[in-house]
Amino acid sequence: MTAARSAFSLPLVSSIAENVELAQLGEELGYEDVWIADTATIDVFVLAAMVGSATAALRIGTAVIPVFTRPPALLAAAAASVSQVTGPDRFILGLGSSSPAIVDDWCGIPFERPVTRVRETIEALRSMFSEPKTTFSGDTLRVKNFRLNVPSAGEIPLWIGAQRPVMAGTAGEFADGVACNFIPASSVQMFKQTVADGAARAGKTDPLPLVVRLQTIVTDDRASAFDTLRASIGPYLATPTYNSFLASCGYEAEAAKIKAGWENRDRADLAAGVTDELLTDLAIVGDEAECRERLTAFTDAGVDIPMIHPVVRSKDEAAVMLEALAPR
Repeated sequence: MTAARSAFSLPLVSSIAENVELAQLGEELGYEDVWIADTATIDVFVLAAMVGSATAALRIGTAVIPVFTRPPALLAAAAASVSQVTGPDRFILGLGSSSPAIVDDWCGIPFERPVTRVRETIEALRSMFSEPKTTFSGDTLRVKNFRLNVPSAGEIPLWIGAQRPVMAGTAGEFADGVACNFIPASSVQMFKQTVADGAARAGKTDPLPLVVRLQTIVTDDRASAFDTLRASIGPYLATPTYNSFLASCGYEAEAAKIKAGWENRDRADLAAGVTDELLTDLAIVGDEAECRERLTAFTDAGVDIPMIHPVVRSKDEAAVMLEALAPR
């Protein structure tokens, strides 16, 4: 079994400069990967380029960029530009469907046929990166006579973010790797089998690497940390994608309680659904020794790249957690 890669997540604070400093610290501490999220915060490609220019060997991935908010032509140009900054073998373009809240509510773009849109975006990008000119006509997007005039520094792997089975199978079939969020350790093998089934349809024989973002709090006060995570994770787990995924992982009662609390605008009821048992299964919480044990549990379950995401309020807090869980 290949040893797991050490990884952490950005952004952790709202300052670009401080996130770059955290990336530099992560590299100094021996972390191999940094994975950058794309939500209502620092632009993902800006941060990726700045981290790439400020570090020497840290591999940089996006986990993940919504396929609805940037068409393939813009994704290709941005990814190739970042690749020039990082140099070869240092940049991974991770894409996903995101959610109706981000795509439809925030951006005013219809969230329709997400699995097809992800697959077609991957297909269009592969053509853009390998062919002199791309014309693509799909069910959810089209491209005519596109030429990418920004050569990348090397091959740009394309990863897919997945939660539910159909997307996981699509990732296995079309992607070079898979990203997942809020997955309990107890469900990793089930998830990986679904990915493997998709890979088999494409004739792939090697397993696809899996990176998982893990909400992390290094502390002696587990009760307080769990309360913090209940408040931050609860609303995510109420969204349709994560709620149904949670139920499929064997937490049907918890998923139902979270959903009902959200629909009834009852924060207490929602928080009650995010039980200690659930948090223990999908997060990294405890003192340093306990957190390292939980990281080992995820790698033993099959996670190839456990990505710690320190839940913090400042750069200093983030630095302390990165130092506490640095590779040995």
